[in-house]
Amino acid sequence: MVESEGSGWNNGTLEVRPTPQRKGPGALSDNSSRRDAALKNLEKELKTRSRREKMRPLGVTLATLVVLIGLVGGIWFAATRGGDDQDTLADEEFPDETETSEAVDEGPLDCEYTEGEEAAKEVSMPSADDLRTDGSTDLTLATNKGDIGVSVDHSQAPCAANSFEHLVSESFYDDTVCHRVVVSEGMKILQCGDPSGSGAGGPGYTFPDEYPRWNEDGEQVEEEGLYTRGVLAMANSGPNTNGSQFFLVADESQLPNNYTIFGTISEDGLETLDGIIEENADANQENGGDGEPTDEVKIETASVNT
Repeated sequence: MVESEGSGWNNGTLEVRPTPQRKGPGALSDNSSRRDAALKNLEKELKTRSRREKMRPLGVTLATLVVLIGLVGGIWFAATRGGDDQDTLADEEFPDETETSEAVDEGPLDCEYTEGEEAAKEVSMPSADDLRTDGSTDLTLATNKGDIGVSVDHSQAPCAANSFEHLVSESFYDDTVCHRVVVSEGMKILQCGDPSGSGAGGPGYTFPDEYPRWNEDGEQVEEEGLYTRGVLAMANSGPNTNGSQFFLVADESQLPNNYTIFGTISEDGLETLDGIIEENADANQENGGDGEPTDEVKIETASVNT
């Protein structure tokens, strides 16, 4: 997953990983809030389960529910152990796709926006009614380093494209910094979309994964090497946890198909992105080239092209 903050090596591949979202600006501060977070996660998963049940045989549904309860039990245990493991929980790596596939990879979900943690900036929930599923929309991210033009694809990832346009229309991305840049041999990306600038913030809701985790036929995409130059994709902290954070790919990046690809970057936008990558070519070497930009990158305004 391209996750908000932090990175890790998994099977020889540097994962881009968004920080697990926390309620408010900091990590969970006491056992009570940790229990609340664990219960909220359980409630979300059970809601998701109810949407899927109608499409699955009863026996399979019961079997996967047992797996889910076991996973949530582990989350409950970790969230109520006490304060000493707070930093460990915030920094630990998320399981890779093979470890989570049995419990969560059950097919594409309908586009549904689910209320989540407190929003990093006031914004409303997008509507999934009359969702546009064809064509594209061109937008401009006007940054202090130059304009980055992007095009969101409503046919490939309608839920992500709709959410992105909604956030742009409510000025959610205006005056926000891009908190993360990765410049390494296997990855060159810029990550943005958190108004708090911490890498843990979001819009207060989540939505399901789309392409390439699932294609339009509801099948998992096996093709590799999809995160090529010019790709616009969602960052996440695990399956079906998309929010507002996104990343722009400057050069082919070695990532699993865990991040929804919902658009492309214009040629002029790539020139701006190349300049940012070049500025950070020697930055954050103590962390594999992964960290904050050496010189602040800020989205001053985001707008739909007219």
